[in-house]
Amino acid sequence: MPRFVLTVLVIGLSVYALADCLQTPNPKALPKLVWVAIIVLLPVIGPLLWILFGRTNGRGWGRGDDDVFAPDDDPSFLRDLAPKR
Repeated sequence: MPRFVLTVLVIGLSVYALADCLQTPNPKALPKLVWVAIIVLLPVIGPLLWILFGRTNGRGWGRGDDDVFAPDDDPSFLRDLAPKR
């Protein structure tokens, strides 16, 4: 039973890291293809390396606009609402 749980955790971590890597537009440190190879070829170490060193902004999604939640908080959206003269 412990072996099964460990196997499920390793597979889950690998799937998470691989999906996170594939959705990140510009990973840090290495190109995306190299990160995918590291995650796939190094079962436990690869995903941990990705989580620690490859993710963008510590979040992995590569989005720099995480501070803007609604359109009325977005300055560019508000600028477009200004009346045109």
